[in-house]
Amino acid sequence: MASEGEVRTGVFVCGCGQEIAGVLDVDALVEETSRLPGVALARYENYGCSKAGLRDIGEAIREHGLNRVVVAGCTPRTHEGLFRKALGDDGADAPLLEMVNIREQCAAVHRDDPDAAKRKALDLIRMGVAKAALLKPEKGVEVEVTPAVLVIGGGIAGLTAALSVAKGGLPVKLVEKEEQLGGQVARLHTLYPTGESGREFIEARVRAVEAHPQVEVLTGSRVVDVSGSPGRYEIAVQQGGERIQFVVGAVVVAIGAEEKVPEPGSGYDGERVITQLELEQALEGGRVDACNVALILDGGGNSQYSAATAAAAVKNSILLSGADEERQVSVLFRDLSSDLARGQIEEARQHGVRFVRYDARRPPQITSDRVEVFDEMRNEEVSLPGDLVVLARPLAPRPDAAPLARLLRLPVDARGFLVEPNQRLRPGKYIPEGLFVCGSAHFPVDVRESVFQGYRAAGRALRYVSARRMVPVAPPARVVESLCIGCGTCVEACPFQAISMMEREGTLGLSKIDPVLCKGCGNCVVVCPAKAIVMEPYTDPQLIAQVEAALGANPDGEPRILGLFCEWSGYAAADLAGAEGRSYASNMRILRLGCSARFDPYLVLWAFLKGADGVLLGACEPGQCHYVEGNEWAEARVEQLRQLLKEAGFDPRRLRLEWFKPDDAEGFVEAVNAFTDDIEYLGPTNIA
Repeated sequence: MASEGEVRTGVFVCGCGQEIAGVLDVDALVEETSRLPGVALARYENYGCSKAGLRDIGEAIREHGLNRVVVAGCTPRTHEGLFRKALGDDGADAPLLEMVNIREQCAAVHRDDPDAAKRKALDLIRMGVAKAALLKPEKGVEVEVTPAVLVIGGGIAGLTAALSVAKGGLPVKLVEKEEQLGGQVARLHTLYPTGESGREFIEARVRAVEAHPQVEVLTGSRVVDVSGSPGRYEIAVQQGGERIQFVVGAVVVAIGAEEKVPEPGSGYDGERVITQLELEQALEGGRVDACNVALILDGGGNSQYSAATAAAAVKNSILLSGADEERQVSVLFRDLSSDLARGQIEEARQHGVRFVRYDARRPPQITSDRVEVFDEMRNEEVSLPGDLVVLARPLAPRPDAAPLARLLRLPVDARGFLVEPNQRLRPGKYIPEGLFVCGSAHFPVDVRESVFQGYRAAGRALRYVSARRMVPVAPPARVVESLCIGCGTCVEACPFQAISMMEREGTLGLSKIDPVLCKGCGNCVVVCPAKAIVMEPYTDPQLIAQVEAALGANPDGEPRILGLFCEWSGYAAADLAGAEGRSYASNMRILRLGCSARFDPYLVLWAFLKGADGVLLGACEPGQCHYVEGNEWAEARVEQLRQLLKEAGFDPRRLRLEWFKPDDAEGFVEAVNAFTDDIEYLGPTNIA
């Protein structure tokens, strides 16, 4: 057995049938690996991920007293979870595992040059062994999930979600700022395509919600404070002069949207020129007697109307024309969404509705009794009688959307709609937020879509809360208190608001990281001037050890290139290149990072000092970062570092940042080969 502090690493080189063993000399790899420092065992496994292979690895751990395991085989993106679970079930300390990708990055892409593939594989194994020696066990944080759900918004989406969660057996708090439930649907004349009364439809849902024993309805209320963390949100609601507090495990946001107010100069007067919602109410009251009606699908300025707005306008045109055969109804539009049912448009035409397409640069002009517009389909000026003009305005975010987003730490898009964290794209190694947005709160949708999204949000909330306990796979960042200088830089840099400052004895504060809110982007690790924040498995010593191992041997004299790749973009693209068998330059050694926010300028400089002739950084495209803004931080750091290198007389072309798509293997190969060609042209740095 290993003595305390002794590193005993077992390296298992997988053959993956002939996928790896058919290209690489696995026996030579095992032999050379066995001589690496700290390696107590190196051996070949035909299929390490098979039941037999996992059993053999477990037996080897016990027999040889291994406390580190390096598996050289397939990509960690698909197999790391399998090995972690197997080693954990076997009693081994799961975090002390390192995966080395010699299939996708060596055998699959360098089949035509087995010697180069072998050299690269050995370097990658060296990197894995060096990192594994520095891995340290980190205890996971177990979170208990409160079995209750808050639904904010009492419109159709919120009512659907609340009732579904309640039927699933969980208590629900439904908060609505108005005095009555129902939202916008209660103001609609009819619903498409059923023709059902909007008021009757919503009243049935309201009765069902109010009658359910698991739902507590709080009308005339608003959420004023949200604290706590995922799984246990502490909510404060203001209802009149009373402040109500409670705890929930998940939150469904269904605050809806509202009709955009017409701008000055639009011609709106509330009588002859009205909005579509006002038309709905007039139809409900039977107060439309105009003979000539023009419905203008108007986004207002440069904004675009939604499919829901267009569908409602066409529905109303059918109602207007169908109620009076003598009535002339026109629909003026810029573009009818493909989401709009073709049958609905044909039905409108059969009722005599006229469709006129106009250019946004030449919008319709409303005069005292007509609407003047250039018809693009007929290529002519058209003058339409307009006893009643309806501005079909797009839905806009509610005024309370932005304050609520700040309370819940939810981002908003450019238009102000709420954006739900995309857990499918978000790394699944950390505890998800338990926040679900549905209905028009995040994009204008019609009633059917709102109902569907309400059901979907309820299902996800039920699944989330029913877990009762959650443990993140990867450890969060943590503060080394003895090194923290209390500057607060990390607080500003955290995109998840997981860091706060707390008081301690003396004049300096202390940074504190909430392990539940932390998503492991690593940005705080880079910005900390005192290097007081560490994050497994991407600590500074571990990354430095990998860099030194990657650049330590260069028998062929080729340019030495290091790739620092975000695992969700550049690393994923490299995997796909391997899966598709796309060959690229063999002299790049790839180091996997969780996010481009972890790109540290000091690590890049260390790579150059250790002999790297070029460093390629691979990040998600702008706006696509899985950690919100990691690529933006990376871009700023790279530009600053390139400028400093230039000022120091070092060619900045040796450092490059590339945006990679995870599903674009061809683009990845082109970028890697182009960078390699540039470095070959520049020649060696001759620093090391």
